[in-house]
Amino acid sequence: MLLLMRNAILFAALLLFNTGAKSQAKKIAAETSIQNVTIFSSGARVERLSAVSIPAGRSEISFTGLSNQLDQQSVQLKADADITLLSVQTSKDFLTSRKIDEEEKSFIDRNNTLHDKLDLDNKLLEVYKNEEVMLIKNEAIGGTAGVKTVELKEALDLHRQRLTEVYQKQLEIQKRIISEKNDLEIFKAQLQQFSKKRDSINYIVTALIDSKATKNVNFHLLYNIKDAGWYPTYDVRVKDVNNPLEVLMNANVFQRSGETWKNISLILSTGNPNENATPSQLQPWMLGFYDPSSSFRIDRNYSTASGRITDENGEPLAGVSIMMKKGKAGTMTDANGFFKLQNISGNGTLVISAVGFDRMEVPASPGYFTVKLQPSRLALQEVVVVGYGTTASNDITNETSDRALKEEKRSIKTVAVATQYQPTTTVYKIDDKYTLETDGKTTTIGIKQFDVNAQYDYFTAPKIDPSAFLTAKILNWQDYDLQSGEASLYFEGTYLGKTYIDLDAAGDTLSLSLGKDNGIKVSRKLVKEFSSRRFMGSNKTETKQYEITLRNTKKDAINITVHDQFPVSTTKEINVDDQKAPESQIDKETGIATWTLTLKPGEEKKLNISFSVKYPKDKTVVLE
Repeated sequence: MLLLMRNAILFAALLLFNTGAKSQAKKIAAETSIQNVTIFSSGARVERLSAVSIPAGRSEISFTGLSNQLDQQSVQLKADADITLLSVQTSKDFLTSRKIDEEEKSFIDRNNTLHDKLDLDNKLLEVYKNEEVMLIKNEAIGGTAGVKTVELKEALDLHRQRLTEVYQKQLEIQKRIISEKNDLEIFKAQLQQFSKKRDSINYIVTALIDSKATKNVNFHLLYNIKDAGWYPTYDVRVKDVNNPLEVLMNANVFQRSGETWKNISLILSTGNPNENATPSQLQPWMLGFYDPSSSFRIDRNYSTASGRITDENGEPLAGVSIMMKKGKAGTMTDANGFFKLQNISGNGTLVISAVGFDRMEVPASPGYFTVKLQPSRLALQEVVVVGYGTTASNDITNETSDRALKEEKRSIKTVAVATQYQPTTTVYKIDDKYTLETDGKTTTIGIKQFDVNAQYDYFTAPKIDPSAFLTAKILNWQDYDLQSGEASLYFEGTYLGKTYIDLDAAGDTLSLSLGKDNGIKVSRKLVKEFSSRRFMGSNKTETKQYEITLRNTKKDAINITVHDQFPVSTTKEINVDDQKAPESQIDKETGIATWTLTLKPGEEKKLNISFSVKYPKDKTVVLE
């Protein structure tokens, strides 16, 4: 028992000693400045510097005004002097928090007072309405004996006077009630802002140190913040098919950290703590009997849709829901607004929704596209373009040829960037200094410009779309340090639209669709004189022949791949025969016929594909 009492006394003495030592520590408020920021694809790392004069003994140093998005687990404090770091604590700014609490309490008191006034006025209005009812119901005077003229006049005057006063009081009270309700709505909106104010409270890092002598110490404070990032986009220009691709890689930087990054060095890291320009792909054409009693047909044309969701100013929206209107397929956008949805029905509808924005429905088209959501309330933002000669357009989905010409003529510049390759990431150190406000606006920096040797080929599937799509095949794309991202396409001085460079889906060869080229004319028509329908016994045989015409109106020879298809039977009662597609390669499993051709300047070439289908004449087969 005596030993326990001695231990308790010793522990209390040590506690008092430590508390007293801390209370005797000299408190120093250190001013810091941001020197460097490393921005990841999601999040950022901030490095602050501070020069502090430290007295001998124990000191408590407070680094204030830090980001409200600070990750407390990531805080590191370093010093260039021989001192002892006893402890480091991270907390919200207590004084600011208490001030917000006091302001909120004052608002709540005023709000309650206003509620009391409103309740009182509602009751007064009810009193005057009851008096009005009583006055109207008691208009009869004098009973059966009647009244004298003078008395009647006095009674009517008194009745009129009092009823007028009642109406005036009602009007006054009704006006007050309207005003009080409006004030309450304003108060309600203001009260909701206090939660946002609490979220915006800055962090403070407090360090308890011990120094044997008075000295000047340079502190390096590092921490991660959450709401920031960057994503790459590209401008891809093709002068003609005899020249390499001209590629400009842009870094789009944004931050909502609660602190202004003023005149700082930027380091970008790939790490992480609307005309469709993609050609349509043929799917197997499965034949079956048509049943008119069925209320639906199974759509086997499933494909992949990808794209980017932005606000009306082109700023990326994270966490946006993309769902098939009929079905269970769905996904959400990432931190940079990108999404990818597989196995969608080609004739379906995508429903796009996000908090604070109007819901949109768009066709579930395969390929890549961008969608702009309209805010439910006015919210103006800008896109600041750095490293270009002009600012970016506010309308991506409806870009015009005038804008395209301006884009093509603008001077393209890149800033000085040092690229470092690390085991799992690539780091771009930008020499120029930048100021980034904490408003979430995107700053676009041209970080790399280079030429890429590519093999240009055209692709067309005229059964789906009588257009020729230009594709660039890049064999050694790994040598150019590319990142997946959105690309704006320009061909022969014309803006073509947007596509997405998806490196995750790339193999040894990266195929980049450059959109439609109107210089290649493509048509597909049914040759009636070689098409027929005849009956034999219990069966019916249909014969189809199509002619595909290709014409090169350009000044250069081109290579083009053409796809068409034969139907594929899914039942023994349907026979597909006489399949002919001269000079093509035919995939028997899918029925797809492929021609690989070279067209000289001005050359026209015709291709033919024909087949016959036999099936019972009491059945219906759709062959279009």
